[in-house]
Amino acid sequence: MTLVEAAPSDDMRVILCLKFDRRAASDAVLQFKQDLANCGSVLHSVDATGAFDHMVEVGLPDFAAYHALFDHFADQLRALVERHEASFVCRRFMRVCGRDDAIWVPVRDGRRRIACATIDLVRAEGDYVRIHCGEQSWLLHDTMHHMRELLDPHAFLTVHRSTIVNLSFVSQLVHRRHYWVIILANGIEQRIAKSHVAEVLDALRTDSSSARARPATHLPIAESTAHSMEQLMPAPRIAAMMRH
Repeated sequence: MTLVEAAPSDDMRVILCLKFDRRAASDAVLQFKQDLANCGSVLHSVDATGAFDHMVEVGLPDFAAYHALFDHFADQLRALVERHEASFVCRRFMRVCGRDDAIWVPVRDGRRRIACATIDLVRAEGDYVRIHCGEQSWLLHDTMHHMRELLDPHAFLTVHRSTIVNLSFVSQLVHRRHYWVIILANGIEQRIAKSHVAEVLDALRTDSSSARARPATHLPIAESTAHSMEQLMPAPRIAAMMRH
């Protein structure tokens, strides 16, 4: 979790704290709370314990509107409120959920935490996904779409709608006449879907850094010949193929 300063709003934010007179009729107090909650400028309205009984946050365009709000509720304030204070919001900090660096997977006696950096490969299996880490794998009831949201896009590549690979697990990129494949560190080949070819080439090409600010990754990029021999493909050739 990270605290970040929110962008300033166009309106003036005020927090009003109210302490009700203990002699005030409960029905009248309840009606006053409802009137506050129904006021168009009131953003939040809560009961509280401690020095004050009720607090509201209001958004107002200027001080004239602020005074008009008090004038509107003047009679109820005099009759029901023993003490009130107003605080003007100067700066607002919001808590932002950062990307988690691990995924919890089911195991025989519970669940196990798997660091995302150790994941080599994620493949779809029906209504499940299988997470591969070295010699181990776990079946998780989840979707590929959700996995793409969980995994860092700067470290993982979607090469097919059913396959996500860790960039560091890719050892070679090969063009076989009419399609591309990646060769993984364990020797397994994975065909790249046409819809993901440009993205994968952009991430793995050796002639420049990725458009997604990923450092240039120096991987052998080869093309198969009619004799099944592989040769390095020069960067200009890659760029030309990406344009087509």
